[in-house]
Amino acid sequence: MNFIRTVFLSFILLLSLSGYASPSENPLMKKGWAALVKDNENEAFQYFWEAHEKAKKDKKTAENAESLLYLGICSYGASLEKGLQFVTQSLNEYKLLEKTNPKKALIGRYKCLQLISTIYVRQKKYDDAMRLSQEVVAELKNKNDTSGTLGLAYNSLGSLHELKNEKTEAERYYILALKEFETGKNIAYLPTAYCRLGEIAKKKGLNKFSLNYFQKALSLAETSQNKQALVNALVSLGKWYMTFENDLLQAENFFNKARVIAEPISDKTFEIKTIEALIELKKKEGNFKEVSQLQNEVIGIKDGFYSFEREQIIKSLEVQFDVSEKNRKLQLVSAEREVAKLTNYLLISLLGLLIVVFTIVYFFLKRINKRDKQLLKTKEELVNIMENQKLLKEQQFQNDIEFKESQLSAITIQMLEKNELLDEIKTMLNQKELTSEKEIKKLVSKYTIQDNNWKDFDNYFESVNKNFYTRLKQKYPDISSNDLKICALIKLNLSIKEMASILNISPDSVKTARHRLRKKLQLNTEENLTDFILSV
Repeated sequence: MNFIRTVFLSFILLLSLSGYASPSENPLMKKGWAALVKDNENEAFQYFWEAHEKAKKDKKTAENAESLLYLGICSYGASLEKGLQFVTQSLNEYKLLEKTNPKKALIGRYKCLQLISTIYVRQKKYDDAMRLSQEVVAELKNKNDTSGTLGLAYNSLGSLHELKNEKTEAERYYILALKEFETGKNIAYLPTAYCRLGEIAKKKGLNKFSLNYFQKALSLAETSQNKQALVNALVSLGKWYMTFENDLLQAENFFNKARVIAEPISDKTFEIKTIEALIELKKKEGNFKEVSQLQNEVIGIKDGFYSFEREQIIKSLEVQFDVSEKNRKLQLVSAEREVAKLTNYLLISLLGLLIVVFTIVYFFLKRINKRDKQLLKTKEELVNIMENQKLLKEQQFQNDIEFKESQLSAITIQMLEKNELLDEIKTMLNQKELTSEKEIKKLVSKYTIQDNNWKDFDNYFESVNKNFYTRLKQKYPDISSNDLKICALIKLNLSIKEMASILNISPDSVKTARHRLRKKLQLNTEENLTDFILSV
């Protein structure tokens, strides 16, 4: 009886999980999902595995986590250990998503917890299973969950409470699950919920309500082509007709249909369920010969069903053998303890010596490092001092340049003012014809011509414009000293009138001199003489 209850409960939970929300837009995951809904586990596993390999290759954490979750769903019916392994890997992958995509990581985590809860039920860890499903409900009940995980958790809690014979709590959770599934329009979920509520209504004597639930479950299971849901709905309908209508023929028809569908399903709990329903029917008919045959078939299937447990027993024996071998080795080792102690002392001494050596080396290197840091600091300070000296020299050089430029400007202005003064005296003297005044005019002209201010001008000009005259003479050997003066005055960006005043010639003479200079410099008509001189 306990076995039947366990099989029935695990069947309900497995059916619920077969209706997990459709995966992402990944084509491989969609194909795997379509195959899983139709209970083609091998085909589904192949698609999910391909999706897993591709996601791992492309380094897509979200898709990898999802594919591992569905591999767990696809595998645990045949191997709990394999299913638990896949879902644990999926849980770790979802944890990596917590920083980049926290919402997806949270939903993925609770999907994984719900699957682990189902596996715990198979392992008869009912308290752990309830704890996990309660955690899922606590986190998702106030959130807009579109994945269907909350409904699955309600369904699981209903089954666990039913196992404890807490019918009121079980019904409450089944109703909550149904509401979640109907709100989300999740066709794959609804058959299980309808079957469970149909069973509760049947126990209450609400025959029409229970039949209506079972028929809805069958219709939806046929629409989704979910074999597990079909088996569940057909068995429930067969028992209804056998109990309330006493229509054994109709009931047997439902049971046989369910058995044909259940045979290819890898999880043999569904086939056991259909055969046990037929056994109940044959007992009611009094056909004990067939009852015996069917019971033998159940025993054979159960032997295969418990093959995993037998493997666990074998592994347990292997572990016991390993432990006994280790004990034997420990007994042999005990005879060599004195040698081991001596070896340990030597190792400890060597370790202590190494620690001392490493400590000495550490402090030595630390001292060298400190010295290197000090040298580096001194070097940096020296570099800073040199940089400051360089800046001071540059500043001094700049000051010299500015001083010489100011001196050059002063001489230029002085020459300009002096010649303007002399021109004004000559103008005044030209207005009279006294002989003495003529002599004064000659002296003024002579003073103007022999003035030595040009020497000072050239010195300051050359100090500011290094090798200006030299570059012009090298490039244009025919250039005269007067031409060089014109070039210098152009370099100072003086006007023709100012140049004429300094050179004590007329502006027309300056223009003529500029024209001759253009020819000597071989300038085209479109080239500007001032721009050319400024560029030298």
